[in-house]
Amino acid sequence: MGYDLEKLYVGPRSERRSKRRKVNRILNVLIVLVIVLIIFFGGKLIFGDKKGSEKANSNDGNHQTEQPVPNDDDTQKDSEGDSDTESNKNADTESDETEDDPEADKESDDKTDEVKKPESNEDATVTEGDPNSNIVNTIINPAWTPIGTVQSEPHTIVYDKGSNDRIEMEKAASYATGLGSENMIVWWLGRNGDNSVEVTMSSKDNQQIYRVYIDWVANEGWKPVKVEELKENDKKKQTSKETNKDEDEEETDE
Repeated sequence: MGYDLEKLYVGPRSERRSKRRKVNRILNVLIVLVIVLIIFFGGKLIFGDKKGSEKANSNDGNHQTEQPVPNDDDTQKDSEGDSDTESNKNADTESDETEDDPEADKESDDKTDEVKKPESNEDATVTEGDPNSNIVNTIINPAWTPIGTVQSEPHTIVYDKGSNDRIEMEKAASYATGLGSENMIVWWLGRNGDNSVEVTMSSKDNQQIYRVYIDWVANEGWKPVKVEELKENDKKKQTSKETNKDEDEEETDE
């Protein structure tokens, strides 16, 4: 009977052991799965946070370094505004300088009274004067032209100082000789025939003395026709005598 009983208990023990082994295997598998999941999600959380922080830092750096690019239209407007402001400042400065500088007005007036530049002497004919005369050389230049005029026809010769005709006569003489108005003294103006005048003039230091013959050209003004270079100013003494005579007459009248 004992033997039979042992046989009867063998079956249930084996089954219990087998079940326990299966349960242990399942538990082991579950434990492994739980560990794997813990490692997976833990790693994801750790590395995910690290990447997120790096990305955030990168975005912050981009925001700090990137600056808005100005629009081309705005830039052009700003540059135009700056240039307008600068040009206005320059204009104001120039106007202030002109108002405060009397020399500028003087130069402007001088330009309006500019004398025609002398022509080239390449085609001029120069003839030596008689040694016994007061003439050094006689110059005739076909390149000479009328100087222009503001007068209208019919023309009348006027010798009065400050008159248009007198001013234009002196300009024609200056044009023929090359003496500028600032370095020129007119000693004599006299008629030399119809619509013709002779002008005796010199430099202020009296080292250059000329007698200039000019003719009137209708609607074109006075034109030089001949220049004589003189040894002595033969009109200087005459002018001085006439001046003294006038002064004596004024004293007598008084």
